[in-house]
Amino acid sequence: MAEVKEQKGFLKKFGKWAPIIGGAWIVLNIVLPLALLRIPAVQKVLVAVGDKLPFDIPGIG
Repeated sequence: MAEVKEQKGFLKKFGKWAPIIGGAWIVLNIVLPLALLRIPAVQKVLVAVGDKLPFDIPGIG
């Protein structure tokens, strides 16, 4: 007879990695951009780029 493989649920299969992937997503998409915005050199570049835009974005400068 052929062996029957146990099929695990999605959450059980990736349960060990879910907190790591979730934490990495939060760091890359929330923490890192906010940390970059606190660096004065990054702020100067964003202001310079914002001044070069040919249109007005409400809420910026």
